[in-house]
Amino acid sequence: MTALAVTPRALMPKLARLPGWTVLVLWTAAVLLPLYILIVSCFKTTAEIYDNRLGLPQSFAFDNFVKAWTRADLGQNFINSLIVTGGAVILTIVVSAMAAYPLSRYRLGWNGIMLGLFLSGIMLPIRLASVELFTLMRNLGLLDSLTGLILVYSAIRIPFAVFIFANFMRVLPSELDEAARMDGAGEARILFQIILPMVKPAVSIVAIFTAIAVWNDFFFPLIFIFDDRYKTVPLAISVFVGQFRTDWGLVFASLAISMAPILIMYCLLARQIREGVGAGGGMK
Repeated sequence: MTALAVTPRALMPKLARLPGWTVLVLWTAAVLLPLYILIVSCFKTTAEIYDNRLGLPQSFAFDNFVKAWTRADLGQNFINSLIVTGGAVILTIVVSAMAAYPLSRYRLGWNGIMLGLFLSGIMLPIRLASVELFTLMRNLGLLDSLTGLILVYSAIRIPFAVFIFANFMRVLPSELDEAARMDGAGEARILFQIILPMVKPAVSIVAIFTAIAVWNDFFFPLIFIFDDRYKTVPLAISVFVGQFRTDWGLVFASLAISMAPILIMYCLLARQIREGVGAGGGMK
């Protein structure tokens, strides 16, 4: 009976992958640890959170979710956030697709300049123009309204969305457009019935990234919304955070509730997002 010898040459591929696996394990731990703290803290009282941050709850306080829902009026705030997020996602997809279509499908000399202008919108932090934006919203009568939030969020996300759509549309064969035009199709029909269905991964990427950014944002609702009827979920959660006392059990419970719609949306679009990332990695 002979023992199989392991040569250094055979170990080299495994050793070469060791740094990558180490980084992945550390990154996974860094992501899962806050999620674990959030989940276990949902069922603790504030005193228990301070006494034992990482341990399991001694008695599961399910009433945290009931108190968080009722005290913060999360029902109405959920509806407001759904309206703002859904409106921003739809408006961003429609406008950015219409902008990316001529930039990627037409051979025009100013396409590069226009795409560069859109890309500059990604690099400029919009919060630096908060005062000017507030003045503009006030002059247009859009303060304290969900419509104003939808327009602001859409304007912020459109540059990124145009960049994504343009890269996906650029690799589609031009024969698709020519064949559709020969059949009498207009540009709007070509875009919405032919091109967009073929770039579903791009639509999913734009939708999930826009939804996450809009749903979790606290800054713009804070400065544009004054009436409690129009507050979004992040603003509602802030009622549990006080200057002298914070009910952390209710904070974590409300955060867990607010995560549910985004997690559901991501699970529904996960396959399209993976396909989009894989396809985007092969683009030139």
